[in-house]
Amino acid sequence: MSLHWLDVTTLVAYFGILVAMGIYFSRKNTNTEEYFVGGRSFSGWVIGLSMVGTSISSVTFLAFPADAFKTAWLRILPGFTLPLAIVIGAYFFLPFFRRTKIISAFEYLEHRFGPSVRTYGAVTFMIGQLVRISMILYLLSLLMHEITGLDPLVSILIAGVFVAIYTIMGGIDAVIWTDVLQTIMLVLGGVFALSIIIYELPGGFSQIIEIALRDGKMAFADWKDGNVLPVSWNFSLSEKTALMMLFVGITEWLQEYTSNQNMIQRFATAKAHMKLEKQCLFHSPMFQFGHFISF
Repeated sequence: MSLHWLDVTTLVAYFGILVAMGIYFSRKNTNTEEYFVGGRSFSGWVIGLSMVGTSISSVTFLAFPADAFKTAWLRILPGFTLPLAIVIGAYFFLPFFRRTKIISAFEYLEHRFGPSVRTYGAVTFMIGQLVRISMILYLLSLLMHEITGLDPLVSILIAGVFVAIYTIMGGIDAVIWTDVLQTIMLVLGGVFALSIIIYELPGGFSQIIEIALRDGKMAFADWKDGNVLPVSWNFSLSEKTALMMLFVGITEWLQEYTSNQNMIQRFATAKAHMKLEKQCLFHSPMFQFGHFISF
């Protein structure tokens, strides 16, 4: 299997646009505030799309669909807790991080607990990101190897180098706007691919649902040796129950939207009117709680 010349042209153009965006935004980086938080001038819709782009990866497009095809829908349960985590993050934590005018979550850790805690938090975050990025790039390299025969190591190096170039050169401005571009492309590409699949199937979308229901693919259950295994909704620390999957989800998403540097830095880039920020500050339960624990 090989790429069509149109595919190659698209990839080259795409990588070229990423590098060009890095060069363009590098001209704006005249100080630390601009480089790390974009002068705190981004609109909400831009940051929102950027957050989506940050959360979407090759794991989203390759690993999750493969698991759903191989098993059932048990592992989608954690995703149902995402709206709750976002509301908690927006109501309790966003006003707090906006008030403190920090650049990173680790900066707050140092102010509150000292440099040793900041160092610990930063190091553990970097280790976690190295693991995450390694999985993302490895999955991408497997896909490129199947399509083009390109060595996985070469694929990893190419993707890593281009991402590093526009990130280092353009700072957070380049990161956010490339995230916006990637989010739009991924969503439109997913919709386009799904539309083609539905169009090509004799029974259309109803055929997909019919086959999935018949084979138990849409059940909130586990899958073993080709058989659907119903799961319990009881609380258990030793078994994979549906309730525990929900607990895993709320824990994961709360970590993502309340303490993950990828999100905290984007919180810091948002623009807001001073009056609105003061209202968020003094009426925020997080602010009141912070006053309480400071005594």
